[in-house]
Amino acid sequence: MKFKKAVMLGMGAAANPRRTARRVKFHRRRRQVNRDRRTSYQNWFKEYEKSANEHQEQAKAVATFGKKPLISIILPIYNTNHLHLRQCIQSVIDQSYDNWELCVADDASTTNPLAVVKELGAGSGKIKWVRSDKNQHIAGASNEALKLASGEHIALLDHDDLLLPNALFEAVQAINENPKSDLIYSDEDKVEDGKGHSDPFFKPDWSPDFLKSCNYVTHFAVMRRSTVEAIGGFRIGTEGAQDWDLFLRLTAKTKNIYHIPKVLYSWRKSPTSTAKTAKSKPYAYINQLRVLRDAAAAKKQPYSVLESRYKGFWRINYHIQGSPLVSIIIPTKDNYRHIKTCLESIIENTTYPNFEVIIVDTGSKDKQTLDFYKSRLVSANPVKVVGWKKTFNFSGACNLGASKSRGQYLLFLNDDTSVITHKWIENMLEHAQRDEIGMVGCKLLFPNDHIQHAGVILSERDIAFHPFYGLDPGLDIFSNIFISNIRNCSAVTAACSMISRQKFEKVGGFDEALAVTYNDVDLCLRLLKAGYFNLYTPYAEVYHYESASVGKITTPDRDKKELLAAQELMRERWLELLKRDPFYNDNFIQHGPGYQLKTV
Repeated sequence: MKFKKAVMLGMGAAANPRRTARRVKFHRRRRQVNRDRRTSYQNWFKEYEKSANEHQEQAKAVATFGKKPLISIILPIYNTNHLHLRQCIQSVIDQSYDNWELCVADDASTTNPLAVVKELGAGSGKIKWVRSDKNQHIAGASNEALKLASGEHIALLDHDDLLLPNALFEAVQAINENPKSDLIYSDEDKVEDGKGHSDPFFKPDWSPDFLKSCNYVTHFAVMRRSTVEAIGGFRIGTEGAQDWDLFLRLTAKTKNIYHIPKVLYSWRKSPTSTAKTAKSKPYAYINQLRVLRDAAAAKKQPYSVLESRYKGFWRINYHIQGSPLVSIIIPTKDNYRHIKTCLESIIENTTYPNFEVIIVDTGSKDKQTLDFYKSRLVSANPVKVVGWKKTFNFSGACNLGASKSRGQYLLFLNDDTSVITHKWIENMLEHAQRDEIGMVGCKLLFPNDHIQHAGVILSERDIAFHPFYGLDPGLDIFSNIFISNIRNCSAVTAACSMISRQKFEKVGGFDEALAVTYNDVDLCLRLLKAGYFNLYTPYAEVYHYESASVGKITTPDRDKKELLAAQELMRERWLELLKRDPFYNDNFIQHGPGYQLKTV
């Protein structure tokens, strides 16, 4: 049997030489992309590290702080490599901000790591320690370390990781700027013996849906001690996911959350760390599932937790309430081929039963298009055609379609699209039904399955841009974190987006002063201003042939006067947000193509 299987596998490979060659080429390209990203980051880090070590400048700044709180650093240890522990504690001693204490809890180690702790703490009075007689695992050990803390704020540190010298300085500066903050988190990277720093994680500001997809807060985290104690500290039985569990419970109680867009923490890649391999702690993934389910139960939220394709990342699947009517609104003009393909894909590929289609024709004269409106595909399905009689105005056409529709939820769709995911409506509706969510956007793909849209980023220069435009989603591991997970973003494209009618009408619908360009971004920013989160989901996929009707912004036949006027209006309204998108990161160049490191 083994011989037959080997022969069959060999025949299969031989039968598909082109496919094999494509896969080999793809993996080579992916390795090169990630090598280039690593090299780029290491060059960037060399310059960044200089500013992180500016102790004198940081000391001068500390002298001006109104608050100089004691920071209690929580450090559970267990059979830690002595050299790594020494480096870890030394990174605390080397902090430019010196009002700290290190609270160490030895979880019944057998290799005497406390010897290192006692040696480095001798005579300083800044390092406390306790040793358990019985192994309690990391949640219990963390609680023992927490009992030692006397600071107003606590910070979390793993026993072989490193703090950058400016970590506490930046945290205390943030506390002074945001004195009510209950949780402060920073960007991070990884460090490996002999290989230096790599794998940076440049994070967005507070993104509650991203936190339910993955523990993006993780390192470096500083919390108000009274808030942590009020929720009961670390929960026993959540080992490997105890930090994530703490963040989920804490953020359910407070919205005073602040992000420091600087790398302040290096997570060590070691054989026993998930920084090195997801397989090192299989129990962690079992407990991740548990803490996400418990978070749903605590808030009485009707959702299921589903595994994603990638270890450590999850999908929160909210349960749809009832079966509300969804109105799909499609503006079009003289575009028979696209509108026919679009409508066929909706009728054939949609599993959600309760929808209607409103085609807003903006002045078609083409006989084939007009005949199509009389065809059986239109007449035999819940499809209505309404006419926009004025000069073309995308915002006006969408508003007209909304006014002529009956649905409780509005799904705006370009005519040059084709449905891929059968549950595309369900996978957007589950979020549009949530009280806190404004506009929901989906993953748009080009016909070659490369990314067209996975959320929009704001820019003072560009107004808005698609950061992953044209990218093969499997090529870049870092980009895939954002492409493959549900997360909040400042804006999504109206090429395919859903919103409840009530929220749409509350903020005034699309602004017809933005006739062609940026009307979707403007609507999303008004929702953001009204207190809603906009959301991107990768679980609704649609092909987009992109601006087949009006052309791309860069095409010669687009109205440049309209474009320039729209840009000027957007800068007048939204300049502060355009200067800094809260769901992007300050370390990246603030214009397209996106996710490229700035020069330090």
